[in-house]
Amino acid sequence: MTQAAPSSSAPDDVWSVAREAYLAGSTAAMVCRELALPPSTFWQRAAREGWLRRDHPRRAAPLPPPAPVDLDAPVDDMWTALDKVWHRICAALDAGDAAGAARWTRVHAQLKATAVAEGRAEAADRRRAAHEQSLDALRSSQAVMRAAEAQLAAVRAARAAPDMEKVESDLPDSDSRPLNRAERRRLRKRGGP
Repeated sequence: MTQAAPSSSAPDDVWSVAREAYLAGSTAAMVCRELALPPSTFWQRAAREGWLRRDHPRRAAPLPPPAPVDLDAPVDDMWTALDKVWHRICAALDAGDAAGAARWTRVHAQLKATAVAEGRAEAADRRRAAHEQSLDALRSSQAVMRAAEAQLAAVRAARAAPDMEKVESDLPDSDSRPLNRAERRRLRKRGGP
């Protein structure tokens, strides 16, 4: 058996539950679905009885007021300048000076664009420095690798070469002229080659 949807003549306790749920933060669609109320009837009753969330204080704690800004103090960084200009915009709007607020808004936009550009430049510098650092690390590791390969080649060459004694030769240096036939005979008589 289906339950009939309550009309505007639904019991007052249903409407009080609907009002409390809506004001507590539930959406109108949720309240209507849970209590089987037609949305048009819900909104008519809410309008007639003034169930508006904006009329009720927020349940969350309010934000703390911003720290006061000394507008006459010197500007030491971009973010302080932006904060000061923003306060000047608000002061101009509070004073009803739309032209002044528009001027300060242009200044704020220019400062913000400059701050964004500086932030991008700093990020690019950080990326460039990190890239250089990684290239330096790569170069040093390649140098270590080359030194290790050279040392390994020297060890392999030392193991592959047979053990030989250094022998001094009685033969004349290769830089001198070739031996003639008589010199070769004398060498052979003495026991040479």
